Amino acid sequence: MGQVEKKINIGLIRATVWKNTSRDGNEFRSVSLNKSYQKDGEWKNTNSLGEADIDKAIQVLEQARDYLNGSNSSEEIVA
Repeated sequence: MGQVEKKINIGLIRATVWKNTSRDGNEFRSVSLNKSYQKDGEWKNTNSLGEADIDKAIQVLEQARDYLNGSNSSEEIVA
């Protein structure tokens, strides 16, 4: 993965927009999705979502899509 460009959080669900460079020097963006959770007092991340997480995942992915389609603000979005 490349460099973090934007993090979008809703509750414990996060979409991260990554700025990458291909081997031939072309820039491209990618998006990762994960959920934070606490186990035995320690914070962890997973890419496995429960049924209750789906609506928040859709929302953060829609915000990531909107960002990639031209809303290039540098501020972090947290809801």
